[in-house]
Amino acid sequence: MKKIGYLGPSGTFTEAATRKYSGREPVELVCCRSFPQIVSDVKSGLLDEGVVPLENSTEGAVSQILDLMAQEEGVMFRGEIVLSVRHNLLVRPGTEISEIKKVLSHPQALAQCRGYLSRELPGVEIEETTSTARAASIVAGSAGPWAAIGTYLAAGNYSLKLAVADIQDSSQNATRFIVLGKSDAGPGNNCRTSIIVEARDRPGALYGILREFALRDISLTRIESRPVKKRLGQYMFFIDMDGHRTDRKVGEALEAVARNAYYLRILGSYPADRSLAPPEEPSPAQGITLEEARAEIDMVDSQIVELIGMRTRLVEKIAGVKSPGRIRDEAREEEVLRRVRSLAVAKGVDPEMIESVYRIMITEYVKMQKRRVQSRMSGC
Repeated sequence: MKKIGYLGPSGTFTEAATRKYSGREPVELVCCRSFPQIVSDVKSGLLDEGVVPLENSTEGAVSQILDLMAQEEGVMFRGEIVLSVRHNLLVRPGTEISEIKKVLSHPQALAQCRGYLSRELPGVEIEETTSTARAASIVAGSAGPWAAIGTYLAAGNYSLKLAVADIQDSSQNATRFIVLGKSDAGPGNNCRTSIIVEARDRPGALYGILREFALRDISLTRIESRPVKKRLGQYMFFIDMDGHRTDRKVGEALEAVARNAYYLRILGSYPADRSLAPPEEPSPAQGITLEEARAEIDMVDSQIVELIGMRTRLVEKIAGVKSPGRIRDEAREEEVLRRVRSLAVAKGVDPEMIESVYRIMITEYVKMQKRRVQSRMSGC
């Protein structure tokens, strides 16, 4: 029987997400004491899968999970669950709201109820716990007028009274959970892919990475930065995108990123949970307008010019090491033309047109290199 780990004790939102994920499948749910234990046990094989929270619609990413995934290789994303999160104020029977002196919960839950706490319980002591269920357990065993922020399940598990329901600041509050495994999921029609990437330390490096996805019309659904923790100002980026890593466009983009980034790691591809996603905006009845098409062409033109500029600067560097008698390398030119023709065919572009464009560029680059070499040799 499959073993799936979740953050305990019983009654956490992670348990609720795990139960939603497993559905009616016969599984053994394993209560874990911490997120690092879940990751470690999945990696070692003690667990088949583990469920951890990744981001919340109100408070953003769970940084502890991002840092764990950056540190631990051998664990991949293989599923996701989006859970509507409703926080409740739980007290021992007989405790009145006016008597509450302390509120306990997980830091994320406390942050998601910050408005309610400051408005309805100003001045009350706040204490962080390792989970919402742990907070409920502490309150149940306390003698003082304390309260916990937790789930309906925790209220039942620890014989607490639901004092106030739905105290979260946002009615649309939701948390996205990730299913961890030793491998990711196979390809499908509704997939998402997550990666970690560290850009090279040079101007435009991050733009160059993101451009690879834009050029292939790949939608990025999340970008999150975290410090590399080696020196100040050095960051890695967690990126989610629509599509499976084996899809042609996604695969091409990842290959291009791998060539240009300092570090790339694919966290995994998995079925996307869009159960709480807002409805897509309807497309215009007439499709794209002339103005919109021209605006997109202008954007592409800007990218083309920038890429030509990058290529030109590289050609200038080569001119700095060439001798007057070896400026033109016809074998290299033919190699470039063969390669771009092949790329054009693969991309569905007319290879004759691409070859014509490149022949013009090569001619201009040869002229430019001659001027650079002559200037260098004359000492000017």
